[in-house]
Parts: sequence; structure tokens; C-alpha cells
Amino acid sequence: MDWLRTPWRDIDIDENEDVFDPAFDYPEGHATAVEFGRINGMLVSPDSGLPLRFSGADLSTGAGESFPIENKLPVLLPRAARHFSDLPIETLSIGSIKNAFDQYLYLCAVKNAVGEPNTPLQDHWYRRHLFRSRTLVGTARGLVLDIGCDNPDLSRRLFPSGCEYLGIEPSLGRSEHFRVVGMAEFLPFARETFDCVSFLTSLDHVLDHHTAITEAARVLRPGGKLYLATLIWTESAELYRDSIHFHHFRDYEIQGALRGFSVARIKRYGWKGDPHRFGVYLEATKH
Repeated sequence: MDWLRTPWRDIDIDENEDVFDPAFDYPEGHATAVEFGRINGMLVSPDSGLPLRFSGADLSTGAGESFPIENKLPVLLPRAARHFSDLPIETLSIGSIKNAFDQYLYLCAVKNAVGEPNTPLQDHWYRRHLFRSRTLVGTARGLVLDIGCDNPDLSRRLFPSGCEYLGIEPSLGRSEHFRVVGMAEFLPFARETFDCVSFLTSLDHVLDHHTAITEAARVLRPGGKLYLATLIWTESAELYRDSIHFHHFRDYEIQGALRGFSVARIKRYGWKGDPHRFGVYLEATKH
């Protein structure tokens, strides 16, 4: 079936309500965490795309670009984002917004300042999501990039033992576990680096989701796997009421963004008993 043309609301609802238990020793094991040495040599500037080399203190290109290592994490944000992130939100004004990218970063700052915190692990809906994600990525193998990884130590436990796991997040956060600090629209990795890329309910936090999917395709090897979990809205998609997301996706929006992929399998789940939205968990292969 052509899942990029079929209305996803016509897919039968999967009624499985199992939850993920991070304390349980699953027989499939879990992915190994990637350390800096594994990806050194795969990193590129998010601005120019030039290769980055580690000097012992920072990462730099031969053209004079330099990117810091903070709290042992490579901070590979594009130059415009690094400049903006140094400004406290209290000091920002309309006059400080110079272009569309500044508008994006300003909205991100507002959402981070006033939005709801991440769903706690104790929440049964969140643990259902984790179980469904674990089921989805059960076919993953090789080097995995998890975009919007949240807590990388928890998220890597969703992937099976045949994987090496690397997470990327746009902020330093408070987790001590290794990850790359970067943006989905500016992935700081060389072409065809990863065997798998995942967006596990993170794509709706990305303003330019088309560019994010294009970037995922760029860093995937030929035949690589894309794992995507997201909410799909059928009505009541009143984004102005939402303080943390940039999108309330319709199915055709995701289908359009995935034109460079073939969807291999897809599951639809109910979401919090809401009739106006549902969860879609899909695996796609890069053309």
C-alpha cells in the first residue's frame, strides 16, 4: 500500500496499551552510547558544511570557523543561533529581531521560558509512547542519530543492542550524558553518516520540518531507515493554544515531507482518548 497517498485516519487503531519500564531488563538489550571519539571525523560546520577537526579544546575548520566544547559536549549551533542564545530573553525586544531566523529563535526562547516541562516518566501516556517507540525502532541496526533526544540515557534504551546511539538536542540542558548540541535544520554531520535517524515526537518542535527531513535524508546512508513518531490532527488543531509545539500536523503535511522515502510500515494509535488527533509511528527507507 502507498502510505504516502492513503489517508492515515483510515488505518485501524492499534489498541495495545503496554508501557515501557526502564527498570526491566528487556531480552533484546539496548543500544550502546556513542562517545565523542566515535564521531570525531564525522562532524561538519552547520554553517559551511566544512569538516571539523578537534584541537583538544574546540572544533574548527580550515577556514577559521570555531565551535566550543562545553561540559564535554560539542556545541554545533549555526553562528546566528549561537549569537542569539547568548542574549537573555528579558533583554530582547522587537528591535533585536532582524530576520525570520531571529523570529524562530525568539519563539523558541518564549516557549522554553513559559511552556510546560517535559512529561514526567511516571505519566502512563508517556510510558505508552516509549513502549510504542521501542516497538517501532526494533528493526534499527548500526549507527543511530536520535533528533530531539531529550534524556539520551533513557532514549537509547528504546533501541536494540545492535545499535550505536547518538542523540542531538538544541540546548545544553541538564543531562550529563553525551550528546551533540545542534539543530535539526542544521545537522552538523557529513553526508551518509548514519544507518538510522529518528524523530520520536520531536518533529513538531521544529519550525522548518521540511528542512529537518531533508537534513535527515542527507546524513542517512543509501537505504537507511527513518523512524518517525508524531501526532496527526483531524480537527481542533488550534495551535495558538499550544505553548510548546510549532505544529499540529495533518497527515498530508508529513506525507509531503517524506517524498524522498518509501514508508515500509505504519501504526496508528489513539492519544489520550482524544477523537481529534491520533499518534502515527512509521518506518521509512531512504530512496
